[in-house]
Formats: sequence, C-alpha cells, structure tokens
Amino acid sequence: MRNLTSLRIAFSLAFVLFVFSDVCAQGSTRDFKNSVKFNVTNTMLYDNSFQFSYERIIKENQSINVFGGYQEFPLFTIDLDQVNFAKNSSRTGFSIGADYRFYLGKINKHSAPRGVYLAPFISFFQFKTDRQLIHTNPENGAVSTSDFTSRLNLTNVGGELGYQFVLWDRFVIDCVLFGPSVTHYGFNAKLANDIPGLDENEVLQKIILAIKDKYPNIGDLTNDEGVKRSGVQSITAVGFRYNISIGYRF
Repeated sequence: MRNLTSLRIAFSLAFVLFVFSDVCAQGSTRDFKNSVKFNVTNTMLYDNSFQFSYERIIKENQSINVFGGYQEFPLFTIDLDQVNFAKNSSRTGFSIGADYRFYLGKINKHSAPRGVYLAPFISFFQFKTDRQLIHTNPENGAVSTSDFTSRLNLTNVGGELGYQFVLWDRFVIDCVLFGPSVTHYGFNAKLANDIPGLDENEVLQKIILAIKDKYPNIGDLTNDEGVKRSGVQSITAVGFRYNISIGYRF
C-alpha cells in the first residue's frame, strides 16, 4: 500500500508539471539529442535499487531508450505458524531493457524528446535471494534451520504510452503512464535440507503467496501438483510497466 500511495502522488505531480513544462518550453530552440535519466519509481518498488537509462534521438520524432540497473527483491514474511526467516539475507538482482519511441508529431507542439510518445519495449528482471528459514517444533521446542534459495526471472514484451517533460532545455521528467505487456515468470526455489515436522511443499506454497502479495500480476506460479522442494515453475501472464524518471539532456 505504501508503494501504491507513493506512485499515486508521483503521477499526480506529473500532471501538475504538464502546464509548467509548457511554459518553460516557450522560446526554446536548443537541440540536444542525448538524455541520461534515473528511474525514481524503482526505488519505491525494490530495495537497494538504482536504474539508469540513456535516450538518443535517431530520427525526427523517434528515439531509442535503453536502461539497466541493480535492485533487490523486498524482504517478506510468510503466514505459517512456528516458521520465520533469519534477519540476515543475501539478495541480488538486475534489470535490462529497451524501448523504441515514436513521439506523436501531430499531437505534440514541440519536437522529440518532448511530449506524448508510443513505444514497443522489452525488458528482463532477475532476483536472487538466499535466506535462512527457522522452524520451532511446537511439541518439543526444538529449533531446526534450512537454507532457502530462490531465483525469480521476469521477461516482458509490450507497448507503452508516455509523456516526457523538458524543463529549461536541459532537464527531463519521463513518465511511462501505461505499459501493458506479456510477461513470462520463471521461479526456482529450493530448501537445502528436510526439517522434521515441517512440510516443505507447504512452505514453498506460502512463499509463492508472499511473492504474489508484492506482485499480484504474477498469478499462479504453481502447477496442479504444487511447488516441488527443488525445481522450476514458470507461467506467462499479463503485466504492466509504469515509471517516472528524471534526467539531463546534452
């Protein structure tokens, strides 16, 4: 909910900037073909995140935008009695992608990279997590542990609608407002050893539910037989891309 509220505030501010950007554009004649940008939205969605992009005007009202960065999947808890994760964890992740933008010359009063654009895009995200799972036996109080490792891959192909503001010729605010995609999710999970009195399959099912709470569009990563203690599950579903980036033109 905190992330959703932050995004709503960010996009509300983007609409306020629409009028301000148009005022700043009056009399602008300087032509800069390159922009470097920092993705603000990623810092709201992921832990220890930074993602940068580079946009280059290659034709009139057309550009290519490439992006990449580092991020960690947010920590989560699972709804299972007597089961917890240790505070320490090892997490890594990265993202790469690109979109090809068509700025709508018949709608925009100014040339690219200012104004409304449409773009096909492709992106890939990978998250790796290594955490220690702790189980306390309710009958005798015995504590058992097992290392839990997981990898989540997301491959997205879709299209996006966006608007890019240019302020004082040099500064940009890039808003991807709507970006439906076909997304392939691959999830690999493993518990290093058996834990007495604990159903490993149930644990992994609860972990899937916790991940779905973070990303509702993931859908059902399990098959009819459930998640295995060690193995890969994958699905293809509908996803969405949206973000706000700030940057500098040169």
